[in-house]
Parts: sequence; C-alpha cells; structure tokens
Amino acid sequence: MRFFHFNKIFFNMKNAQKTLLLAALALISVFSACKKEEDKAPKITLEEPTEGMVVTGEVHIHGKVTDEDLHNLDIKVTKDSDGSELFTFSKHWHGQSEYDIDQHFMPNGLTGETPVTLLIEVEDGLDQVSTQTVHFKIKP
Repeated sequence: MRFFHFNKIFFNMKNAQKTLLLAALALISVFSACKKEEDKAPKITLEEPTEGMVVTGEVHIHGKVTDEDLHNLDIKVTKDSDGSELFTFSKHWHGQSEYDIDQHFMPNGLTGETPVTLLIEVEDGLDQVSTQTVHFKIKP
C-alpha cells in the first residue's frame, strides 16, 4: 500500500521536483558507495632495527607512521626470555597525518647477547590498528 502511495506522490510532482529528487537519490548512492582514503589502516615504515639485527650499545628505533588521522602510537621493546620491558614510548594526538619515529635507549642490566622483540602499534581516529613486530638481539 505504501508503494502505491509513493507512486501517487511521485507522479503528481512537477518535472523539476522529480529531477531534483532523482539527483539527490543518485548522489546519496554514489557517496555511500565510495571508499574514502581514511578508511585505510595506518601505515608503519620501519628503517631500524631490522629483523635479525644485532645491536651493540645504544638501540635506535627509526621509522614513520602515516594516516589521515593518527591517534595513538605505542612502542615497546621486551626481552624474549621473560617479557620484561626494556623500553616503552607512547604518543597521543589528533589530526596529525604523519609522525617520524626517532627513539633511542641504552639497555640496562643485560649480561650477554639478548634476544628481544620490538612491537609498534599505531591507531587512527577510526579505531583501525596496525602493528609491526621485529625480532633482534642486543649486546651490552
């Protein structure tokens, strides 16, 4: 019954009104079908350390994160043997589209070559998360 009612209203409209209504419906369907650039998860580009690398002394973490709306960044280096944290860094912001990672730390309390894991996690304003994990070793 409602379909009949819509048809009756539609056919009683003037041509200009019909054209505007159809154009509005077409625009709504086009814009709702588009994938926007910000629908992509954040991108992590890590320069160092690299997988399997052996670092002596100071550890350098260099790279970049990019997205339309970066929100949170967490960086953590943990010992593989017991999961204890050797380094942590967090950053929170709104409206930033890129951030250069430039972190350094001197590992303390290591007695020999130690396998570790670097975890980088970045989240955007749409709650999309990207992670990157790198396994490397640190020599004191």
